[in-house]
Amino acid sequence: MDGYTEGLRCQDVNTGLRNIDATSPVLTPVKKTRLVGMAADLAALVRSKEIVEDITVLESVAAAELDIPSTSFDAVVQVLESAELVELTRRGGQVTGLTSEVPHHRDLYETLGREWRGRQPSQLEEELLAVVNQLAKGPVAAESLTSVVGVENSDVDRILSLGSDAELIKSVSGIDGTILYSPYTAFENPKLLADMAEQHGNDRLLEEFAAVREHQGLAVTSEAYPMLWDAIGRGLIIAPSIELPGGAGDMPFATLPYTLDRELLVGEKPVLEKVLAVIACVRCGEKFGGYSNLVDAAVGVNALLRWGELEPHESSARQYRLMRNKGIITFGPDHVPWGRWVTPTLVDTPENRRALEIARDLLTLGEALTGREAEKASQALSSDARYLGPLKTVKATKPRLMHKESEYSKIMAAFMGYGTLG
Repeated sequence: MDGYTEGLRCQDVNTGLRNIDATSPVLTPVKKTRLVGMAADLAALVRSKEIVEDITVLESVAAAELDIPSTSFDAVVQVLESAELVELTRRGGQVTGLTSEVPHHRDLYETLGREWRGRQPSQLEEELLAVVNQLAKGPVAAESLTSVVGVENSDVDRILSLGSDAELIKSVSGIDGTILYSPYTAFENPKLLADMAEQHGNDRLLEEFAAVREHQGLAVTSEAYPMLWDAIGRGLIIAPSIELPGGAGDMPFATLPYTLDRELLVGEKPVLEKVLAVIACVRCGEKFGGYSNLVDAAVGVNALLRWGELEPHESSARQYRLMRNKGIITFGPDHVPWGRWVTPTLVDTPENRRALEIARDLLTLGEALTGREAEKASQALSSDARYLGPLKTVKATKPRLMHKESEYSKIMAAFMGYGTLG
C-alpha cells in the first residue's frame, strides 16, 4: 500500500477499534495504528478551526465525540505536531492551544501514512490494514485470505477475531463456504452493493432498499423495516443512529449515497459523516421538530447555506446537537436579549458548505415517503439522545438480527464476481 492508503486505513481501522473497550489488552498489538488513526480523527476535527485557544476544551470534545481517551490525548497531539499538521502554543511548558495547518484529505492521509510507517508498525498491524483495505474493495472467500492479501497463516485467527470485535470484518456463510466482507463496502461501493441487492435480494429487501432511495435518512425500526434493520446490522447499508435514553435501543437513519463521487466515499469519510449528521438532524426537524417542524428537510439545509442560521425555538438545542458535535454549526444566542433559546449558526467553511450541499442533493433525490415512520421513531427523535456513528450502529443492531444470513450470502457471492475494485 502507498502512504495515502495507509493513512486512510489507519483512520478506518481506528473507527472500528472504537467499538472495543479502550482498556482492553486486545488493543495493545495495534497501538501504533490506533494512535495514528486517532490523530487523523482529531486532524479532521480541527481542520475547520484555524486557532484553538483552549486545549482543554478540545480534549473534552475529542473524548466525547472521537473516543480519544484523555490518557492518549497528549500523544495524539504530539503525532500531529511531529507531522507538522498543527503548531502548538505552550505556556510554562504546558500545551495551551494550537494553530491548525491540516491540509486536504489526500495530503493529510499521505502525511499520516508516512508517520505510521516511520513508527515501524508490527506485522499484525500491517496485515490488519491490508485486510481492511482489500475487503473494503469487495468480499473475499475466507479460504483465500492468505493468498489474496498475503496474511501469514499464523496471524489469520487473530486478525479475524480482532476485526470481528471491531465490526471491521463481517462474514456470511454460503454454499461455497464463508465469505468475508467489510462494512466499508457500504461506504465505498454503495451503488454496486445496492445493485446486487436488487438483482439477488428477496422482494421485501428490494422494497425496503427502494424506500431508502426515495427517502434518504429514513428512520428504520425492526418492526417497520426488518430487512433494512438486518442489512444495517450486517454492515450492508450506512446508518448513523440515535441512541434512546434509558437503554431502550437505537434508531438508525439509513442513507444510500449511491450517486456520490467515489473520492468522497473513499477518501473523505469525515465529510461524508458530516453529510449523514445533517440528514439525520433535518429529518428530525421535518417530522419531529417539537415546538415547530421544518416545512421540508431540504429547506432547513438551504436556510443554513443562504442565511447562515436557522430560526431558534425551544427544541433547537436537542434537534441540531448532532450537527453542533460535528463542527457544522455552533449554538449562537437567542435573537431577543431575554431569550433562552439557541440559534443554530453555520460554521462557514468550504468543507461544511460542501457537506450541506451534498446532504441537500441526497435529500432531494426522491420523493418523501408518508406514513412509514413508526411511533418509536417519534419517541426517539423527540428525546435528547446521543449520536452513534455507522460502525457503532452495526454493533448496536447486531444482537437483534432476525433474518438468516443465507438471505445475504448470495448478494455477497454475486458481489465477489465483480472482482477487486480500484
